[in-house]
Amino acid sequence: GAGAPGVGSWGLRARTMHPAAASRPAAWRSGSLPRLLLSSAARTLLWLGPVYLAGYLGLSGSWVLLGLALWLCWGHNRRWKRDRLAAAFALLEDEREAVCRGLAARHLPAWVHFPDVERVEWLNKVLVQAWPYFGTILEKTFKEIVEPKIRAKNVHLKTCTFTKIHFGEKCPRINGIKAYTKEIGRRQVTLDLQICYVGDCEIHMDISKFNLGVKGIQLYGTLRVILEPLLTDAPFIGAVTLFFMQKPHLEINWAGMSNLLDVPGINVMSDSLIQDFISARLVLPNRITVPLKKNMNIAHLRFPIPISSTQFSRLVRVSV
Repeated sequence: GAGAPGVGSWGLRARTMHPAAASRPAAWRSGSLPRLLLSSAARTLLWLGPVYLAGYLGLSGSWVLLGLALWLCWGHNRRWKRDRLAAAFALLEDEREAVCRGLAARHLPAWVHFPDVERVEWLNKVLVQAWPYFGTILEKTFKEIVEPKIRAKNVHLKTCTFTKIHFGEKCPRINGIKAYTKEIGRRQVTLDLQICYVGDCEIHMDISKFNLGVKGIQLYGTLRVILEPLLTDAPFIGAVTLFFMQKPHLEINWAGMSNLLDVPGINVMSDSLIQDFISARLVLPNRITVPLKKNMNIAHLRFPIPISSTQFSRLVRVSV
């Protein structure tokens, strides 16, 4: 009873509202007009600020136009990276539908083109199930191993701190595997893995109050895995050797102050530096060898001696 008159009076006021007042924007009636005006004024000042500063310093208007062009190119690069990341996520969600739609050949997995490349969906399911545990291990590795090493590199990096480390829900995917057994010796197995990683990882790092970060990575490449030598006792494999056959395709979606790396001119240099860093460690002839058995001499695995055509033919005959 007590609340009914209020409801009724409100309904009466709504019905008797002047037509001109009813036609006004909702922002006017809700009292948020001052906030909208302030926001519009702030945006206007933000746009006019560089122009005023250029005039105050006596700079030519061409500098303003150059800055505007760079800002527009930077925004275009950022949107292009986000769109490519979203498209890659859509492809991972439903690979079968993407293949049926007839995507460009360079986007199709290797098993579509080459009959000797096998699909390994069971392995991808294992990776999906185990990825949260791998992510936890990687987060611990970044905090306990990578962070101290970065701080020890330079006195200016002593304040380096990882503020957020999250490897996301999307795990690496293997689009196909090609195994070599006849073309090599009997004491090894060689696998070529078509790696595809479209990650929603997010890593942020603070250095002297500057926030640097990564928010999304795309990586495509052929990773060769060599299991050698094969043993007659546990763990049955002496060591694992890893390397990329060629430079992998890499795209990084930056965050924080790292967004400056997407500025035209700088983005080409930064991408080249990252590619060179990967090549110096993971691209043939460079390789990573991890021993699985104690007291295993891996020098000849890390730096193998090239074999002649005669020796290669002998290996093929022995394996057959």
